[in-house]
Order: sequence, then C-alpha cells, then structure tokens
Amino acid sequence: MNRSSQKFLYHDSETATTEHAAALIVAKAYRAVAERGRFLMVLAGGNSPRILYKRLAQGVSGELLEHYKLPLPDGWSKSRETLHQLPEKSWFFMGDERCLPVDHPESNERMIRETLLPHSGIGENHLVRMAGEMADTEEAAREYEGAIRSFFPIEERGTSDKFPRFDLMLLGLGDDGHTASLFADNAEALQEQNRWVIALNAPFGKPPGKRLSLTLPVINHARNILFFATGKAKSELAEQIFLEEEKSVPASLVKPVNGTLFWFTAQP
Repeated sequence: MNRSSQKFLYHDSETATTEHAAALIVAKAYRAVAERGRFLMVLAGGNSPRILYKRLAQGVSGELLEHYKLPLPDGWSKSRETLHQLPEKSWFFMGDERCLPVDHPESNERMIRETLLPHSGIGENHLVRMAGEMADTEEAAREYEGAIRSFFPIEERGTSDKFPRFDLMLLGLGDDGHTASLFADNAEALQEQNRWVIALNAPFGKPPGKRLSLTLPVINHARNILFFATGKAKSELAEQIFLEEEKSVPASLVKPVNGTLFWFTAQP
C-alpha cells in the first residue's frame, strides 16, 4: 500500500456494522459534494450489500454521525434528529454485473433498483448501468468504459493519470476471496493494466457465466475503498487479508494508490 494511504478494520454486530458503514458513506458523500460538487460512488453486487443499501435509502441520523465522529461539512443541518440520505448530486456506478437480463433474480442492477434507489431520493437516471443483457459482452465493456470516461474527461484528471478517481468504491468479498468479478483463476483479468472495464468468463462464479467488471487499477485509484463483508467465514477471511496473512486471493490485491481502505465486517 502506498505510504499516503491508510487502512482501517471495523468489526461489530451486523446491525452496528451496517449503521457505521452507512454513516461513513453519507459523510464521505456530503464532503465530496462540498469539495467537488458531486459524489461518484461505485456499488457492489451480490447479497451482502442489500442491508447496507436499504440503510442508505432510509438515511442516517445526525446522532449516528455524531456517535461515529463523522461530521458533515458546513451548510448542512447538524441536528441530531435529522435523517441524512445521500445528496441529490450523487451518481452511482456498478463494480460488476452478471451478463443476464436485468429482470433476472441474480442481476446486480435489479438488486440495486430494489434496495437502494426506490427510497433514496436519487433519480434512477443517476445509476450508470452496465448492460449485462448485451450479447456482445466485449462491446458492453467498451460502452461502460466510455460512460465512465464521460464523467472523468482527460482535462480534469490530467494526461498523467490513466484512471478515474471515484469518491467511494464499495466492494463485496466472496467466500473464495474474489471481489467485483475478479477471480483467482483468471490471471489475465487480475493483471489488466490498461482497460477500465473488462468482459470475462467466471466458471466458478455464483452463478457461473459471463461477467463485466471494473479492473484493479480503477478500484485502487478510488479516494475511499470500503469492503462490506458479513458472516463468519467472510469476516475471518477479511481479517486475514487486512493483517496481510492471506495474500493469494484477489481481494488482497486491493491496495489504494492514494486513498483510504476500510474493512467493515460483521457476524449475525
């Protein structure tokens, strides 16, 4: 990890961990809007984030932000009773997607639309979706990279910075240590150093099949990276990765270039 980066591990009950993670995301969101005029967040797929997305849609109280020492910038209510949802100037992106119809039960987009968007106050057009339903997955990957590039024009990020800098990257953790759709058996995907989005086959995924995924350099360039892992097995694996006792799984390759890495783990 870069010297200018930091990492933190938080472990608690599922309820407390979810509240803490939601409070941190909300605080980072308002800070991003205050400093840069918008909040650009990459969302994780799978099942673990469901409870977190529902909590974000509900909002977090000023009291909760105060409890975790996460103050909002000047200009927003500091009342302990006020519920703070994500700001209207939030934009959501997807870390990965299964190549399935959007109405399929395993679709990450469907899960996001069911849990986060309905009550968040953020318009559905603020979700920059991955077209997992496209037959040509390579073209779908190119289109998504193009969509991301429209938010990060070269005149803003500079010619020396090849990759976008999201405000917050939310990641899940598989039992096998994969994150996004980056699996240990796909060395080519893990070693990609140029593309922002790739199409790949995940024969050991759940379900197995084709996927779209952000690449490791894009993940590692985020200002804040937040792993959210629930359950005994994932919590134990997360701690091993955090302590650098486990270095063979894809999630262990997540090392911010110049940012902060948060691990939130929980057991029921």
